[in-house]
Amino acid sequence: MTQHTLFVCVLCRSSKIDLQQTGLSAGQSLFERLSEELAACHGCEAIHLQPVRCMGACDRSCVVAFTAPNKLTFILSQLSPIHSVPELLQFSEQYVACSDGKVPYKERPEAVKKGIHAVLPPLQH
Repeated sequence: MTQHTLFVCVLCRSSKIDLQQTGLSAGQSLFERLSEELAACHGCEAIHLQPVRCMGACDRSCVVAFTAPNKLTFILSQLSPIHSVPELLQFSEQYVACSDGKVPYKERPEAVKKGIHAVLPPLQH
C-alpha cells in the first residue's frame, strides 16, 4: 500500500487562535485535532500524520502538505485550525483514492480550493 503523508506545521501561529486561548500554537492545535479525527476515521488508515517544525510559510499559517510517491503534492495554507479539519479529512480520503493524486477541482472541499499554496509534480522514484 502506498504511504500517504500529511505534513502539518506545528509552529504556525495565528492571530485568531493562539496560545492565549488554547495553550497551543494554531499549528499544534490543528495537528492535534487532525490526529484525533484521523484516529477515529474509517478509511483514513493510509494517511500518516507527520508534524513539521516549520514549512517556511509563516505569513500564511496554518500550513499543511499532502504527499505520496508518484502523486501530486498539495501544499495548503491559510487554514483554520478548527474549521478546516473536516475538509482536510475529506480531502485525505479523496487524495488516497486517486492513483495520481489529481483530485478533480470540482470535488475538492472549499478549504482546499481556497488554500492551495502550491501543487508540485510527482517525484519519480
